[in-house]
Amino acid sequence: MKQKGYADIVLGLQFGDEGKARVIDNLAQNYDIIARFNGGANAGHTIETDKGSFAARQIPSGIFYPKTTLYIGSGCAVNIEKLADEIEQLEKLGLDISTRLKISSLASIIQPHHILLDGLLGKTIGTTKNGIGPSYADRAMRMYGERIVNIRLADLVDQPKEFFDAILENFTEMQKQYKIKNTDAEKTVKALQKAFTKIKPFIELNPLYMEKRVEQGARVLFEGAQSVMLDVSKGSVPYVTSSNTIAAAAYTGGDLSPKYHRKTIGVVKAIMSRVGYGPFPPEFGGRKSELYTLEKVNGESKYTRTSEAKHDVEKLIKSDDPFDIGMALRILSGEYGTATKRPRRVGIFDLIQLNYAIKMNGVDELIVTKCDLLKEYSRTKEGKMPLVTGYELDGKKIAYVPGATGAFYRVKPIITYTESFSEDIAQVRTFAKLPKAVQKFVQTIEKASNCKIIGLGVGPKRDQYISLI
Repeated sequence: MKQKGYADIVLGLQFGDEGKARVIDNLAQNYDIIARFNGGANAGHTIETDKGSFAARQIPSGIFYPKTTLYIGSGCAVNIEKLADEIEQLEKLGLDISTRLKISSLASIIQPHHILLDGLLGKTIGTTKNGIGPSYADRAMRMYGERIVNIRLADLVDQPKEFFDAILENFTEMQKQYKIKNTDAEKTVKALQKAFTKIKPFIELNPLYMEKRVEQGARVLFEGAQSVMLDVSKGSVPYVTSSNTIAAAAYTGGDLSPKYHRKTIGVVKAIMSRVGYGPFPPEFGGRKSELYTLEKVNGESKYTRTSEAKHDVEKLIKSDDPFDIGMALRILSGEYGTATKRPRRVGIFDLIQLNYAIKMNGVDELIVTKCDLLKEYSRTKEGKMPLVTGYELDGKKIAYVPGATGAFYRVKPIITYTESFSEDIAQVRTFAKLPKAVQKFVQTIEKASNCKIIGLGVGPKRDQYISLI
């Protein structure tokens, strides 16, 4: 028997969109399995390669490494139709994953009534309307009276007629409950059945598949969807995702014993962002920015990349109003949702929040992305790089992230300014050749977090990366 393998975890340590997929794509060559352990089609991970761009929703990153297994764990909520569409997109790119993709048969599915319910009830917290929350809720509920509402892929493989009938019943009952007239219920379920035939060959029926592979020596990299500050219990409820996003959840949702754990790698973004409602102390423009980015017209985002591109960026970034600076940074850094297309809220790098995430997840190593965008601070009136180095809550300094959402909303960030730089670092590949201001920024983070930084992202492309190990 081969020597036993191991498992590492990659997590976004902020509020999302840290560039996890790009980091995993970079690391994937060192692993045999890339595994998703939570979430569903609500997370968009964009990977840029010489073969083209691919926005992964449910299929794990590491797609472009032909010998890598792609595993979707039982902790995920699977949207069958969207997953089938992703597979077809990859086939059009000339990528064959027929022997590489494995989907846990214990994963619950997103049913039509979940998407319907999410659209009706999820508006207040700004969900992506993909039915993720209702699916996880039904996982806990299990049954509504005599109706089974938590349906897993294994059920559809074992007794397809019985469980597709149950899906139809769940959909029609939900329509009756909310008095929605829809004569296409059967058509909707038939479309789901058709998509199921596309993904069925990828369903792994052995619950111990991952255990067996690692026992034989496989190296696993767990990929977290969403980020730790959006964890369903550790984040700012209710403005969180519907699943557990922290490191400990990787083994529950990724179907592997934690005895194989080796290390946790955290990914952070030099200029932070957040999508949707919720407290975000370092945000440029504060509450004004939060409400602006979520404003809608006819159910769609009022502001988009196209509409904001019409603004004078130079004027915005030199403004005295932090709201304007945040908009300028969003335009310059392309901070718009992969899945939602919504403008993201933009904020200053937050050391207090970082320490919280590192300690909660036992993070061993850090990767900092979008370092190239720090140069934009040199264009502001201040001309320096800001860092959140402390919190003040109700007039008192605190060194932790409040558990109560209301308290977190009231936090005022304490900001420290350091020297900036104006050079383009996108082509730099060694730490020694970085401007002194960037080196100091990295050293400040390492000292404040007591965590080693192993890599820096200096652009969106795969090779725009500086290894520090």
